[in-house]
Amino acid sequence: MAEPSHQTLEEAAEWFALLRDGQASNEYKLAWHQWLDAKPENKKAWLYVEKISHSFETLQQTPDPQSTADNLFTANQRLRQRRRLLSGMVSIAAIGFVGHFSWNKKWFPDSVMALAADYHTSVGQQRNITLADGSQIWLNTATAINVDFTAQQRRIQLLHGEIYIETAKAPDRSFVVDTSQGRLTALGTQFNVMNHQKDIELAVYEGRVAVQTNNAQHAELQQGETARFRANQIQPKQPSITARQAWRQGLLVAEDMTLQELIAELNRYQHGYINITDEIAQLKVYGSFPLSDTNRALVMLTRVLPIQVRQVFPGWIKVEPTRS
Repeated sequence: MAEPSHQTLEEAAEWFALLRDGQASNEYKLAWHQWLDAKPENKKAWLYVEKISHSFETLQQTPDPQSTADNLFTANQRLRQRRRLLSGMVSIAAIGFVGHFSWNKKWFPDSVMALAADYHTSVGQQRNITLADGSQIWLNTATAINVDFTAQQRRIQLLHGEIYIETAKAPDRSFVVDTSQGRLTALGTQFNVMNHQKDIELAVYEGRVAVQTNNAQHAELQQGETARFRANQIQPKQPSITARQAWRQGLLVAEDMTLQELIAELNRYQHGYINITDEIAQLKVYGSFPLSDTNRALVMLTRVLPIQVRQVFPGWIKVEPTRS
């Protein structure tokens, strides 16, 4: 089954808060049962929310979500209303913040792997380094790399995230980038590499880059070309988008980008989560937006599009149509 939609996860979190409150009427509990049984996605979303929340000592793990709801209701009957409300808000904040990283596989760069890397950036941070041979590498948000230089080869290992490379001329030493899906060999060039977890995206802005996947698929990209590849497949080449390089200057440049695509990009640069409703997902966006201040970027969007921004929980922002 596919992952629950963000709307369904939000509904599950709201039901969780209501049942956690301890004063839900029988009518509300019946309505919750009906919501839960309406479709498998609802039940899966409920189990996500239940798993994410670690605040309730009386809650025992159980495969039966209806029993879980009853346990939540019974365990909290004796809590006073103010304490219930405060506790519920804190719990939902944890769900909105921690839950997003769980169900979207958005890992922090200060994981054990990233901290052990030669160079890394945190969420929202960008960094420029100059290597021993004079090559330059820009690290985007949540990125980790290792550097291994020998007399014969200059090797970069991309562990996570996105990098932009300007290679220095060194005819006697090859320059390679190893990724989870294959190896890139630079041929006097500038290029961008992004790890999408399931595949790797390469964009060449100067020179050429040879691609060899883990399963020995081969391709060569020229200046102005981009392609994504996996271990056993290289997708067809496409024209590269020059504006994508702007992240090195702290900007997200939208050229005929959908609002959904832009929000997905902004989510990479901040710890919380920005959700967008389906009604406005395909609105077209043009312009430049600051990556260091996602709240400012959202305000800019509200000035040019028929949308509004609402904070659902701390760390969870929802972008939705403007209500008349």
